[in-house]
Amino acid sequence: MAAPHIRRLVADDEPRFDAFVRRCVERQDLVASAAPHGDWVVKMVMADPTKAAIAEQEGTILGMVLPGAKALVVHPIARYLGLGRRLVEEGLAIERESGHDVLILGVQPDDKGRQAFLQSTGFAYHSTLWDLELPPDRSVADPTWPDGVRTRPLDRSADLEPFIDLFNAAFADHPTPLQLDTAQATATLADPAFLAAEHTLVAEGPDGGLIGFVTTEPRFTPEGEPGPWAEIWTIGVRPEHQGRGLGRALLRWGARHLRDVGVATVALSVNGRNPRALGLYEAEGFERVATRDRWARPVTPAA
Repeated sequence: MAAPHIRRLVADDEPRFDAFVRRCVERQDLVASAAPHGDWVVKMVMADPTKAAIAEQEGTILGMVLPGAKALVVHPIARYLGLGRRLVEEGLAIERESGHDVLILGVQPDDKGRQAFLQSTGFAYHSTLWDLELPPDRSVADPTWPDGVRTRPLDRSADLEPFIDLFNAAFADHPTPLQLDTAQATATLADPAFLAAEHTLVAEGPDGGLIGFVTTEPRFTPEGEPGPWAEIWTIGVRPEHQGRGLGRALLRWGARHLRDVGVATVALSVNGRNPRALGLYEAEGFERVATRDRWARPVTPAA
């Protein structure tokens, strides 16, 4: 039997990669990642498969590293073969090629085994991601928009480039890298279920340019019934427009929108290194329910 090898994904891998991701979700291998439910992973990764790598043996995927999703997984049957360390090195190479300074991976705060693995491969604790929920019995205030701001649904065709620019500007200084490239955004926006126009609001400034946005992700049954839980995926505001109440208004719109479509519990996540956002969410009634840790390793050795 041939030894497992590490390589980058290619387009033809999509069916097997999709099946592997689904099994990871079932085993809860992605709960500490940036995509704990695995919803957008395959579409985002396959938009540029060179930014992800797999461990493979005779056509069977045994592991993967997805720097964009902050995930590294090795199938239980293939652990202790050194695949995790080799995937770490490939993840570092991917981030280096992307111009990023660090490789960041997610881990549950009580998962001592994975924490020990990360520490042994040169990672150190970076930050904590808080998962928050707005309980069903908490009301949502009406949004109050700053003067000169107009809001409208996302235009999936005309807004592509402006939305990418807005997203990257809003998260340029985020504690963990959050940047969209054109290939990823084009692939994901081609799916009506991702950033659906009716569930995404953009804010325009006096000059008509995009200055803020909020995206929500309600889940519906095949019969069209909303699930009891849904997430405000992202809220972003251009740095020069922050501090004027736009972020609070976008948050309220997102929570009110999910309630209006029948969602009982509204959820979102925020990095603990962003105390301003954390304070805003808690002031609006969101409560801390769980955490996910972020561990980081520089892509090049320290001098």
